[in-house]
Amino acid sequence: MDLTTVFVVALSPLLGAYVIACFRDPVRYALPPYAVLIPFGSSFKVFPGAFGGISSLLGLLLGAALLIQLVTTRRGSARIPLAIPVWLAFLALSGFSLFWSIAPGATFLDLRILASNVVLLVALVLTRFDHRTLRLFATSLMAGGVAVVGYGLVQMTLLGGLPGKRTGPGDGPPRFGDDLLGANNEAAALLLPLAVAASRTLTESGRSRLLHGAATLLLLLGILMTGSRGGLLSAFVVFAVVLWLGIAPRARKAVIATSVVVLIALALMFQPFGFGRRQVENSTNSSGRTDIWMVGAQACPLYCLGGAGWGAFPTVYQQELSSTPEARVQPRGATFEPHSIFLLAVIEVGLPGLVIMVLGLAVALLSAWRLPAAMRAPPMAALLGTCVSSFFLSNINYKFFWAVIAYVAVSETVAAATRERAEPARPAVGGLVPAQQEVQ
Repeated sequence: MDLTTVFVVALSPLLGAYVIACFRDPVRYALPPYAVLIPFGSSFKVFPGAFGGISSLLGLLLGAALLIQLVTTRRGSARIPLAIPVWLAFLALSGFSLFWSIAPGATFLDLRILASNVVLLVALVLTRFDHRTLRLFATSLMAGGVAVVGYGLVQMTLLGGLPGKRTGPGDGPPRFGDDLLGANNEAAALLLPLAVAASRTLTESGRSRLLHGAATLLLLLGILMTGSRGGLLSAFVVFAVVLWLGIAPRARKAVIATSVVVLIALALMFQPFGFGRRQVENSTNSSGRTDIWMVGAQACPLYCLGGAGWGAFPTVYQQELSSTPEARVQPRGATFEPHSIFLLAVIEVGLPGLVIMVLGLAVALLSAWRLPAAMRAPPMAALLGTCVSSFFLSNINYKFFWAVIAYVAVSETVAAATRERAEPARPAVGGLVPAQQEVQ
């Protein structure tokens, strides 16, 4: 018996106890570690394949535990947000595209990932959250962002430097996140943690403000470490929305805004350890995105109405590149991605898919805007920042994208439940008690 087998056998009782605890209370035991591991991607692989990482396995465990809890205990949310049917319609359309896809194999593979994310979104939104568990969810997301930036700093200082790209061939010096989600997607994955940390820095007091202020600076450093220009732009959007919607004295907002602007300006000017260098040196370089978008525009007359099939953009790119002489041939594998979820949607699932996706984002924005003032800033900031980053990234199949959608929708259900509890009981009319009160 080798050492690995002995290790697995020794841990099996603890693993079994943890699984039982997750099924008893998935929000408390399964959701936090899943949220923490989101920015790490598939770094911790247990089995080969798309669902072989610890993060994906925890997601499957979380989804199964939530669904079983909903079926057996009926402790579901009292309100179903409009986001649920909208994203289910998007999933259904993507699934039906398998029948006309020009790359059915790629459609099937990508559809599994989309379905797992949407089903987990539905399970989370249908689960009954309260303010305590919502805060636990947000804290876990923030902790994951802080942990992954700490991991990047350890790589740079103790492990001989950043390891470089694992998600595909690339050029240029290694960037933080290349071996995780890809540097640009890593920056986008830090936006929701940044929104939570910045909002708490603004609204809380004492030691909590100091801790969240330190977390905010660390997350901002992580975005600079990725070298992502879109990520830095999205971070500015996050800060602007938090300062706009956060409940705090104007003087405190002014101090925080000035501090953030000065720190970012200093980082871009002096570029300590190379942080911020790529954002400054390559400020006019589109990294091949405009060439990819030109190929997508060339393919639009063929596919923008009905779509080429979910996950089929790489095939479309290969087919249409020769018909787009003004587009440069890029050596990097990432250039086969559309680098925009809007281009991805219209090419892969056509105009109906684009409309449904935009409707889903619009519904989420409206839901975030209607939240109580004390809850509004983090969801709105994270969602707007993610929308900005999604204009430059094909991130709709990533867990962090759906974590933002889930955070907004869960916040909506918590706010609705709070309003219902706060509403006074309806008075009796003509000596009759309303049926709802009579049942109680």
